Amino acid sequence: MLSLRSTLCLALLCSPVFGSAQNVVAPDTLPFRRGQWAMQFGGGFSIATLGVLRFTSPKRAWLIDAALGGGHEHTTIHVTFPRDTVLSSFESNASISLRLGRRFYQGPGQKIVSFQTLGFLGGFSHNGGSSFGRASGETNGWSAGLFGELGAAFFVASKLSLGGTATATLTYTRSRTESSTGDRSTAWSYQGSAPAIRFVATIYF
Repeated sequence: MLSLRSTLCLALLCSPVFGSAQNVVAPDTLPFRRGQWAMQFGGGFSIATLGVLRFTSPKRAWLIDAALGGGHEHTTIHVTFPRDTVLSSFESNASISLRLGRRFYQGPGQKIVSFQTLGFLGGFSHNGGSSFGRASGETNGWSAGLFGELGAAFFVASKLSLGGTATATLTYTRSRTESSTGDRSTAWSYQGSAPAIRFVATIYF
């Protein structure tokens, strides 16, 4: 014969309240899954990036993003003294930078997550131009280095989060300059920067 205590315990186990509690998501569960994809848009004071995230677990993901830039400017001057002369100049530039890193997520709940990213970066750049009839020239260069990133995001919807990042970088840069007169030069440098602040919007699939 069951005791009163045993009967109460059995009733609690079978009750709808207890059963529904088993389905409650733990407050520290991250809203990601293994194999999930996401697209990240980043913007700062001087650069905008587009990236892709691939989750390997609810707490880890691979990140690859890129930034493209470029422009061309052409100027023409008409001089009338001492004789009628037309002078022109131009300047063009193009650049691409890439980042590949591993991201680690934590969070107090499903609405707010924090993360850190560690990885490698690299890029290529081109600058060329001439100035009003003088010698023209161009500079081509590349860079490589490391970056670290701290960030946080808030889920405004189930598939959209908004947040920000602070990034530190260490890069090595090397460039080569050539002019139309045949002059050549090379340059290299080490550079570090921190923190670079960016706004980040991410769409999850």
